[in-house]
Amino acid sequence: MDSHDLVDAFTSTRESLLDAGIENEFFLDLIASRLLIERVGETNNQGWWDSRVLSETGRARLEEVTPKTQLKSQINLAIKVGRKKESDSIPSDAISLFSFGPQMEAQIVAAIEELEESGDASLDSLEKLSVQSLDANWTDPLIEQTASNISVDSISLPEPNGDSYSITEDGYVQSEVEPEKWRLLVTLLHGYGQNTDQLRVPYYPLNYEFKPQNA
Repeated sequence: MDSHDLVDAFTSTRESLLDAGIENEFFLDLIASRLLIERVGETNNQGWWDSRVLSETGRARLEEVTPKTQLKSQINLAIKVGRKKESDSIPSDAISLFSFGPQMEAQIVAAIEELEESGDASLDSLEKLSVQSLDANWTDPLIEQTASNISVDSISLPEPNGDSYSITEDGYVQSEVEPEKWRLLVTLLHGYGQNTDQLRVPYYPLNYEFKPQNA
């Protein structure tokens, strides 16, 4: 797989989201990352999930069902597919690429809802993306395109084991997600770049702000 194809798909998707009305730099990078990973994992690519949402077939079907909100529907359904697959492998209280905790996700839902549907807004670059094999660290060139200013060299990950693995034992409470959001994103994206043969979902524990007291 040529890394240039992945980078082109990522940057084009980011531009499409910007044109459709998302201006927040973090939301642009996070949503574009989710869509790119979703497309890589689709049935006719790596087969990580049973989905063709971002393929030509998926777009055509959504255009028939939701012609006026096809872009929003495609984005929301793609995120839902990735989140469902992750949730099958990780603890219920976790931060992952497709789930940044309830507070952040509420903001993302609102941003997607404000998207402007137009004939120019499309995810064609993802639709055309064909990924039959992946090289190690294939997401690193994508991280360089984000607005994070975090070097890949500063990211360390444990050895992937099983269907999922915790990046750290300590985790984060919800109030820490906002100030740490860029590092969370690029580290999770780097974690997906370790998947070259099978899916191993990287995640952080999501801790309680206050530990519940025993009755």
